[in-house]
Amino acid sequence: MKKNVFIDGEVGTTGLQVRERLAQHPNINILPLEQSKRKDLLYKKEMLEKSDVTFLCLPDEGSIETTKIADDLGSRSPIIIDASTAHRTNSSWSYGLPELGPMFKNKIIGSKRIAVPGCYATGANVILKPLLENKLILPSQPLVINAISGYSGGGKDLIAYFNEKDHAPFFNYSLKLNHKHLPEIKYHNDLKYNPIFMPSVGDFIQGMIVYVPIHFNSFTSVIDTETIQAVMEEFYLEAQFINVLKKDEGLNSRGHFRPDNLVNTNLLDINIFGNNINQQIVICSRLDNLGKGASGAAVQCMNIALGYDEKVGL
Repeated sequence: MKKNVFIDGEVGTTGLQVRERLAQHPNINILPLEQSKRKDLLYKKEMLEKSDVTFLCLPDEGSIETTKIADDLGSRSPIIIDASTAHRTNSSWSYGLPELGPMFKNKIIGSKRIAVPGCYATGANVILKPLLENKLILPSQPLVINAISGYSGGGKDLIAYFNEKDHAPFFNYSLKLNHKHLPEIKYHNDLKYNPIFMPSVGDFIQGMIVYVPIHFNSFTSVIDTETIQAVMEEFYLEAQFINVLKKDEGLNSRGHFRPDNLVNTNLLDINIFGNNINQQIVICSRLDNLGKGASGAAVQCMNIALGYDEKVGL
């Protein structure tokens, strides 16, 4: 029997892409929504009651409000998969990045409250977790994280801005060093300090790269580029959506590492660029900010929670 799904916020960037993926899912029936009633709380309660799974593609305040209605339904409450920032550091919720290890994946299985990670946080966490689990870096180590994303991550307003004639070709933002994805990066890696995180946006619609530069003397033991390559490959050996690429494998014919290679997929590439002579390394993750960084991850989490294969619909 197909599961009924309600997408609260289906007209937004993430909601549209969730709907697009679920339309290909053989086990899902998307409940039709009367747009004129979508902000009516009684109607929302009715839709929650009808659904087996509800996706929240809303601002934080809307997600909190809808979750409260769902909680009041008790045993009739559907599985809630929240794409907002609201519940990502709430220990009673599952964090929707199963590749971080068995503890993360097992918590999603059968879960009724799942918080989808932020796109930047996904890219950063998959780099940091293997290093921390293998004790190559310590949670007390200050870290620097840089990233560039396509402008679709900023929603309708930023998309409209980049369609203007005189838009900037590139810009850094969150220059007060307080980006909204920092808390979940710190929380899910048990870091002592907030990393210095410098995000940016370029003149392309989808795709992103997150990269962490590290000097060899910051590691807890003597290592080289090949050691880090092996650690990453071992950690993600069984991951269905994460590929650890070999040296130069992810570069184009000009030797460039592009951010848009994985657009419209739920895949994530990890590339390691190191210089053993200079004793420096840059570990990069590449993903679709609207795929593995949002809607694709949400559908993947639904599959795990319902006991389906992770790849169904993806």
